[in-house]
Amino acid sequence: FPNTEYLEIKPLHGNNLLVSFNFEANGTSELYPQADEVLYYDVIPKSLGGVLKSTNTRELHLRFGHGWYDSEVNGKLVHNGFSSGGTGVELWATIEADTKETAFKEWIQLANSLSGMFCASFNFIDSSITTYPEKLFGGDIDLESQVELIGNLYHFRSALPREPICTENLTPFLKFLPTKGKQGISTLLSGNKMFNAEWTSMSIDVVSDCEGGDAKHCKQTMKQSINMILNVPKILEKNEMPIPKPTPGAELRCNESKIFDLYHCFPLPLSKEYHYSLIDLFGKAIEGGSLVASDPTKVCLDMNLDNWELEMLSLSPAKEFFEGSNICFELDTSAEYNFRFNTNNASDVNPVEPPPFYASRSLSGYSQDAGGFRLDLYNPNEKAQKIIIFETLPWFVRLYMHSMTISVGDEYGNTKVMNVHDKNLPDYIKQIIYNPAVDRVAPTHLELLIEAPPKSKLKFSFKFDKAMLLYAEYPPDANHGFELEPTIFALVDDDNDNEIKYIMRTTTSLLTLPTPDFSMPYNVIILTLTVLALAFGSFFNLIVKKTVKEEDAE
Repeated sequence: FPNTEYLEIKPLHGNNLLVSFNFEANGTSELYPQADEVLYYDVIPKSLGGVLKSTNTRELHLRFGHGWYDSEVNGKLVHNGFSSGGTGVELWATIEADTKETAFKEWIQLANSLSGMFCASFNFIDSSITTYPEKLFGGDIDLESQVELIGNLYHFRSALPREPICTENLTPFLKFLPTKGKQGISTLLSGNKMFNAEWTSMSIDVVSDCEGGDAKHCKQTMKQSINMILNVPKILEKNEMPIPKPTPGAELRCNESKIFDLYHCFPLPLSKEYHYSLIDLFGKAIEGGSLVASDPTKVCLDMNLDNWELEMLSLSPAKEFFEGSNICFELDTSAEYNFRFNTNNASDVNPVEPPPFYASRSLSGYSQDAGGFRLDLYNPNEKAQKIIIFETLPWFVRLYMHSMTISVGDEYGNTKVMNVHDKNLPDYIKQIIYNPAVDRVAPTHLELLIEAPPKSKLKFSFKFDKAMLLYAEYPPDANHGFELEPTIFALVDDDNDNEIKYIMRTTTSLLTLPTPDFSMPYNVIILTLTVLALAFGSFFNLIVKKTVKEEDAE
C-alpha cells in the first residue's frame, strides 16, 4: 500500500518534549474524468477525493493550530514551518476554472463541504475573509508548466483565528489514515492528551503532480502531520491528580536554606530527574507498526544518549539503527511497543537549530476609533535575507498605507527611520502588493517583499481606523474583542523568489472595537411600555368611565 508513517521525538529545554507524527500517502488521479466514468480511490479517502473532484481543486491545504510556539526556546519549527499553522484554522487551495467568479463559487462549495467533514466553521468563509495570494500560497506544484489545462488556476486563502480546536477535528483526521487510528503510531493520538499540549498543530496537504505531462495519470500526494510540544511535569502531575488539589504540606519541596517553617516555604526548582514512558504521555502504547504501509513504521528519537537512557519495552524487538545523531527503530510487527525515557538531568538535551529570523506583531493605541500595529523582525545572520510578509486584516480595520514607517537598526545601535516618501525605502522594500478592504465585501490584503540587512532589527508601523459594526454583526462575547489572524513571515530563496525556505506565523492579536450597550434597547423598550401603559390607563379611564361626585356614588 503506497503510504508511510514515522514518529519523531526530541526533548527540549524547560522539561518539554517535541513530538511529530507524519503520514504520507501517494495515489493516482485523473484531472478530467468523463462524466460516466467510474472513479476509483486508492489511498486518498473517497469522502475527500469526491469533494476535490467536484470542485476542481488541484491543491488543498488545511491547518489547525492551538497554543503558542516559542522560537527562542524551541528553535526552528518542525519541517521548516511548512506543516505548522497559526492559532485557529487556516485553509488555502488552488482551483481550476474558466473565470474567477466560477472559481470563487467552487471555493465556497469546497469550504462548506470541509465544514461538515471536519466539524469546523469553514461554512463562515465568504468574500469578506477571503484573499487572493500572489507571493505566498501560490501552489506547491506548477501544473501549468506540466500539463495543458482546460481552465485557469486561481488561488484562495482564508483563516478563522477564533476557531477552537478540539477532538471533533481530530476524529476525521484519523479516519483519513489507512489504519484509521487503529494501528501504528496513530494509536497514540487521543483528544484528551493531544489538546493538553502547550502547542499543537495539525495539517493536511493534498497536491496533484502531473510531471509526466499526462492529465490522465497524475500523482496525488496526501500528507498529514501533527506536531505538538508536551510539558512533561504538567502531564505527569495530571496523571497522578486528575482533579487539581492543593499539595499537602508534607509533600512541599521547600528551600531549607531560607526561612522555612509552618507558614513559610520558598519552593525549590523543578526536579531534573524524570522517568516516564509513552504510556505516561499518551495513555497507551503503540499498537504495532502499520502493516498496510509500503515501508515499516519508523520511530526516531533525537536525544543525548550520554545523559538519557532509552528503553524499548516490547515482546517483539524492533530493528535499531542510526540516522545521523538520531536513534531510530522500525516497527514491523503487530506487537505493542512502548518507549521509556530515564534521565538525571532533563536540561541536558541536544541543541536546537535556531530559526533564520525572529518576528512578532503587537497592537498599539488605546482609542476606541483608531489604533495601529507594529511588526518586529530580527535577522541574526551575517548576510541579508529576503522575507515575505503576508498580512490580512478584516474589513472593519481600515489600514492607511501612507502611515507606514520603517525603523532599521544595525548591530552597532544605529537606527534609521523612514516613511513611505523616503528615497531609501526601495533598499528595504522590494515589492508591495496591497488590496484595500471593501466594507463587508473584502478584507485588507498586504504582501511585502523586503530585504533585511545582516544583524538588523526592522520595525514596521501602521495606523488604522476602526469601523462601526451593525448591531447583528457583533459576536455573542462582543466585549471580549475580535481576533486578528496571525501575520505570516516567509524566508525566500536568494536565487528564486518563488521558492520558500522557511515560514512562520505570529500569534493572534485581540482587537477591541467600540461595543454598544446591548441592554439599552431592552431598557428603552421596558421604560417606553411602562410610560405608555400609565398614560393609556389614565386616558382609558377618563374615556370609558363616568365621573361623579363621591356623595352621588355612595
